[in-house]
Amino acid sequence: MEPKRLHILVVEDNLGDFLLIQEMLNAIRDFGKEVSHVTTLSEAIEHLRNDQVDVVLLDLSLPDSYGIDSFSRLNITSSSIPILILSGLSDTKFAHEAVKIGAQDYLVKGDFEENLLSKSILYSIERKASMELLRQSQSSYKLLFENNPIPMYIRDMDNYSIIKVNQAAIEHFGYSEDEMLKMTVFDLHPPEELNALKETIASSKGKSGRIVVFKHVCKNGKVLTVECRAQQIVIDGKSSMLVLADDITEKRRVQEEALFQAGVLKNVRDTIFVTDLNGFITYWNEGAELTFGYPREEIVGRNFDILYSEKDKSKVKSEQKSVLTGELQQWDTRLISSDDRIVWTDVKASLLYDDKENAVGVIRVCKDITESKFFNEKQKETVAMLNSIFNNVNQSILLIDSDMRLKAFNSNSLRHHIQLLGEVLTEGHPVSEYLLADNVEEFSEKFNESLSGKVVQWEMAYRFSPTSVHWFSVNMSPVADESFEVLGVCASFLNITERKRADEQFKGQFDEIEKNNKELDRLVKILSHDLKAPMNSVSGLITLAKDEKNPEEFGQYLTMMEKSLKKLETFTSDIISSLKNRGGLLRAEINLNNLVNELFDELRFTPGAEKINLINTLPNDLIINSDVALLRSILSNLLSNAIKYADSSKTDSFVEVNCAQYPLMIEIEVKDNGIGIATEHHSRIFDNYYTVQKRDDSNGLGLSNVKDAVLKLNGSIELESKFGEGTVFRIQLPLG
Repeated sequence: MEPKRLHILVVEDNLGDFLLIQEMLNAIRDFGKEVSHVTTLSEAIEHLRNDQVDVVLLDLSLPDSYGIDSFSRLNITSSSIPILILSGLSDTKFAHEAVKIGAQDYLVKGDFEENLLSKSILYSIERKASMELLRQSQSSYKLLFENNPIPMYIRDMDNYSIIKVNQAAIEHFGYSEDEMLKMTVFDLHPPEELNALKETIASSKGKSGRIVVFKHVCKNGKVLTVECRAQQIVIDGKSSMLVLADDITEKRRVQEEALFQAGVLKNVRDTIFVTDLNGFITYWNEGAELTFGYPREEIVGRNFDILYSEKDKSKVKSEQKSVLTGELQQWDTRLISSDDRIVWTDVKASLLYDDKENAVGVIRVCKDITESKFFNEKQKETVAMLNSIFNNVNQSILLIDSDMRLKAFNSNSLRHHIQLLGEVLTEGHPVSEYLLADNVEEFSEKFNESLSGKVVQWEMAYRFSPTSVHWFSVNMSPVADESFEVLGVCASFLNITERKRADEQFKGQFDEIEKNNKELDRLVKILSHDLKAPMNSVSGLITLAKDEKNPEEFGQYLTMMEKSLKKLETFTSDIISSLKNRGGLLRAEINLNNLVNELFDELRFTPGAEKINLINTLPNDLIINSDVALLRSILSNLLSNAIKYADSSKTDSFVEVNCAQYPLMIEIEVKDNGIGIATEHHSRIFDNYYTVQKRDDSNGLGLSNVKDAVLKLNGSIELESKFGEGTVFRIQLPLG
């Protein structure tokens, strides 16, 4: 047999050393060979990328690489190819390190001949192949154990300690890996199960493949039902048991629930049968056998339309379609027994679902109502008498049974219902069918209250469209039999829509009058208070003019008085316009800086203003879209108050107007260092007629007017004040 042919790559930059190695390789007869030679590491890397190589003989000292780095770089290029180090005496330290990190062997130049070289090459190839198999085995182990979705752990055969655990077990049982490796297998089981576990371990005696159901306790105390399979394996040369703990808690729950439901259905005396989604019967209980006469073995597998007469089979599809919507359905229908008897049946039907919430069938619970379907003669006479009474009263009257189904109604009810809703009342139908969704809850509450024996009366709104509402006065009285057992309710309805509309119209007119009165009252308060500031300014100018001897100065005072009177005229006109507008806003673009300067000019000659520094820091081009009369009233009141309540003991008294601008709003700040407002007054400072100090020139309306005006502008106002230090009012107003 021809020896295996190997492709050998020699990486050696010393020509003499290469020739010696080549001579040795030529002398080897254990295998065929093809020898390639390169002198640099980069050439070796390129060769490995392009050609198939079985083994590499690598010199560690190369022109472009030296030492352990030569091996590391080459091994990264092709980790599956065995590398045999050719070491000089000075390189043996690197050679040892290379072997530690993956080189297969090393030979010291000059200390080996062809036999040793041959064995080293063959052994290197075999070892590398074994290592590759081991790597693949470890990869498979990781896939099968560590990445397995089923919880798995390995226990010691002798002391039952857990020595290995996969990620699924860590996630399932809630313990960390370190916590589980400190546990024994007994720590996973509840105390009441330990004796059974020990007996199972002792009886198995290391046998594999046995399946046992146990409980496992999670870290959070939750108890799971697990199906355990044990397999004996060898780990690090020691016998161990691999345990697969498959969580079957939900599976068991579903099985137990299914068994329970089957037991319930079997023992229930009601008529119950189940069909698949196509209508074929899959379950038929004893109650169904008694009601319809078909034995289970005869009817299971047949379509349930066998229970319908030929005349009624057209109803089957519509009834089945309504059930498949997923809602619980109930109706009365005529079914046929095996001996051709008519069985009037009250049917309740709903979908059946599997554990994944998929609809798998339909369950029907049937009640035989044949006897109650027909009235005796006495009942017919009673109905006739009731009809006579019903049809001779003005109200709409309904008789409702205890299940809130319509039992009877008078002609007025039928006529009104057709006129209002365009549909006919039908006996036996739920009353909720004739109510709007908004009325059902209230009607049901009143119905249940009347059913308990009380007479109930209330007014009910019935909305036919967004613009059409009818009102009814509803009276409910319980209907009882001779033994005073309440059988149902008599409800009468009287249409009171016209009366309600008249009430609403009157209320609307009253509210409008009330609103106008409040607005007039507000404007009167403004006039009574806000006219004082400009009048005080004029009064101050008159006082100064009386004492002035210089004609030029006297003329300036007259000019300023004229200017103040024009502003007073403008303010009065704005108030009158507001009155004509019935309190509506008259918005315009206002230069806030100019408005504050005008108010400073008006107030500069009021008593005490000459000692106060009036400061306006607002930008020249600050524009706000607002009502000028209201805004003037707000600022005039705050500024005149700040001047009025200045602290006479201070030599640096000031009143300052600042602002902060935001995207949609502006905050105006009126600040002073006057006498301030004590904390106990803060909560009432904006109340009508409330004053902190009793003064002849204060009526307690100023800040009340300010608050009203701010609110009318959709704004807000805040107070910050400390007695003896000063006051800050902050007004937030929309920009537009």
